[in-house]
Amino acid sequence: MKRGLIQRHVRWSGGLHLQYREAGRGGMPLVLLHASPRCSAMYEPWMQQLADQFHVLAVDTPGYGGSDPLPTPPASLADYVAPLHQLLSEVIGQPFLLYGSATGSQLAIAYALEHPAALLHLLLDNAAHFEPAEHEHIVANYFPDLSPRDDGSHLLEAWRISAGMLQYFPWFEQDDAHRFRADPPSADEIHATFAALLAAGSDYALAYRAAFDHERAENVQALRVPTTIFRWQGSILLKQIDALLAKELPPQVRSLDIPAPMVQRMAAMQQHLLSLRDTCLNLKPTAH
Repeated sequence: MKRGLIQRHVRWSGGLHLQYREAGRGGMPLVLLHASPRCSAMYEPWMQQLADQFHVLAVDTPGYGGSDPLPTPPASLADYVAPLHQLLSEVIGQPFLLYGSATGSQLAIAYALEHPAALLHLLLDNAAHFEPAEHEHIVANYFPDLSPRDDGSHLLEAWRISAGMLQYFPWFEQDDAHRFRADPPSADEIHATFAALLAAGSDYALAYRAAFDHERAENVQALRVPTTIFRWQGSILLKQIDALLAKELPPQVRSLDIPAPMVQRMAAMQQHLLSLRDTCLNLKPTAH
């Protein structure tokens, strides 16, 4: 497979069909976990850039993209760890670098807590801490029922949610205090989020809600693996990222400021990944 070519695979693993995207087989393994309600397709542009230096896998969380849902609703985000671990063990082995954004960052934390020996380094993007009252307010309003309705009104609701997600956080607080972008999103942008919501179906909230429930500093405080928290200055969660960084975190958990513009953001994260790769390679024992 050419390094820049992205291939899609569906593998029967752990009792589920799981879809993942793969590029650049020759380098150090790097796993990317996506935000909700999207899927691994969100990483394709970045994978093209990373493929020259890494063996990149971007996995669809169960119930999203092309992956089967879990057989029963999850009690917590930890329920997603077993199928993910089975897949990664079969496809790339270990150890590897693990990156996640938003829901993906929380799944990455849950994975690291259960399988610390599998990781060379954990990279958390849009990882945050919510105080209990803030958490309760968000989960009580963030996930309207999108079950199909005879009059199709669930489609209009999904479009309204999608447009809100691209302008406000949380999306249902549609005022200037919660706005994170000045220009309205295009129809194409809204449609991409809308399509992801519909693809996840009426259970679109399962991993999403579980991630919000997991988004507490105590889970990061329990980490025992080298970790980088990206403090992206353009994040809709910057306030909550700073709330996390204000907590007492283990010494192996460090933060890195990332500039707001998207091109600079991706370049800064990629440079950090390359630095980690070189460090990890230098730490590997040499043959005698």
